[in-house]
Amino acid sequence: MDTRYLEFEQDGIKYNLYDMPDGFVIKGDLNLSSKDLTELPDLSKVTIEGDFFCDNNNLTSLKGSPQKVGGNYTCSVNSITSLEGAPQEIGGYFECAYCALTSLHGAPRKVGGDFDCSYNKLRSLEDGPELVGKDFECDDNCLSSLKGAPREINGNFLCYKNELTTLEGGPQKVDGAFNCEQNKLTTLEGAPQEVGGDFYCTENNLSSLKGAPKTVGGDMLCGDNELGSLFWMPTLNPDMMVYCDEDMGKKYGFDAAEGISYKDLMESPAYKSEAAIYRLSLKKQEEKRTAQEKHKAGFAAFKKKFSKDERE
Repeated sequence: MDTRYLEFEQDGIKYNLYDMPDGFVIKGDLNLSSKDLTELPDLSKVTIEGDFFCDNNNLTSLKGSPQKVGGNYTCSVNSITSLEGAPQEIGGYFECAYCALTSLHGAPRKVGGDFDCSYNKLRSLEDGPELVGKDFECDDNCLSSLKGAPREINGNFLCYKNELTTLEGGPQKVDGAFNCEQNKLTTLEGAPQEVGGDFYCTENNLSSLKGAPKTVGGDMLCGDNELGSLFWMPTLNPDMMVYCDEDMGKKYGFDAAEGISYKDLMESPAYKSEAAIYRLSLKKQEEKRTAQEKHKAGFAAFKKKFSKDERE
């Protein structure tokens, strides 16, 4: 018999969380934060209609965690290395930041609110949730890839301060902001095609904006890179701003200290010149491709005729 005791009271009745009846329903929240716990009571057959908090403890595992939580779930600031034992569906947000996670194995499949796994030791997002209702935060980890991230994000997607060299495998539609600052990116290939909020790619090793989203609903922030041009700029609303390095602003005739309006950038002679050169380059490439295809078709016809003459 378990002699440990952790009191919980509901409807005027006191219960021991280490000896809960199977199928018991906690009508509100259960807060086990900051109780110096090294393991959870066995709540695996208990339903919590509200929130469940077990953050700021000394947990090394989520074994015993309730499997049904209608509200939010927080297990941040612990020593867990995986999410095994966590519920597979959360009605609200799920926070597991500031732990020692090396894997998202065991993470909920569906999270109704935000999913926050920032400030861990993750090298991969594989085994993470398939559906997240709002923000997805995986900043301050050791990620070298975004493979495993949901394809669509209904809020913000934050992956700054990682080891990313590519955005391949990441979400392709983000309704909020997309932040990939402070990584090791040399290209934006693989970036989402649609971003509803701001797009941050500052403090990387980018030499070009090629691969950037097609459309960005907010501002474009691309300073502290090795850019030689702002060509490949996403389509922004006319009153949105572009934030770049001072020398890049001067190239287009602007003082970049307070940003450049997208409308002004598009109308600058330097940008129009780059666009014209690019269109000419595309035209030449198309002409070369057409000539090659014509030559290939002609050679195929000659070969066919030659083979026919040989047979006759």
